[in-house]
Amino acid sequence: MKNLSELLSAVMCDRDITPDAVPMLDLYMDQVLTLFNEGLQENKRYPQDKLLTKTMINNYSKEKLLLPVKGKKYTRQHIIQMLCIYHLKQTLSLADVKALIGRNDVDFEQCFNEFLENKQHLREIISEQLAAHLDVDLTNPNEVLTFCLSLSAASTYLQRLCQTIIDARAAEQ
Repeated sequence: MKNLSELLSAVMCDRDITPDAVPMLDLYMDQVLTLFNEGLQENKRYPQDKLLTKTMINNYSKEKLLLPVKGKKYTRQHIIQMLCIYHLKQTLSLADVKALIGRNDVDFEQCFNEFLENKQHLREIISEQLAAHLDVDLTNPNEVLTFCLSLSAASTYLQRLCQTIIDARAAEQ
């Protein structure tokens, strides 16, 4: 098994589709799926995983997570919304994602660009902190379990923080 530093490097080198890579032209559903599945291919856990499907897009539209679609084409705005959904649904429920995304008063492109900058900064911070504070023997099953429990707890705290922010905004409105 690789050491923690090698694993962190592998995990932190995920790929993103930047707004600049999203075509200015409206895309049909199959083109959107190709953009996601090719652009984010390295983010798959297993090669057969689907990052986005027709059913998912239809459900996002039906649940009003996406701005209304005109015809059968998706605009840059729709695609950037889908990128936001893709990232948020990793940890949040669709209801929470809808509270953040199902709006027309947000500049999704600006938010997504800032997110990508923050994400790069987080990669550096997380790698440094884990390497500096957690010495894990990945051949020891007890240490692996303890480490994964600790990572899961950190993930839970961050998820709860998102949920608390969403709930506070809902209460204000």
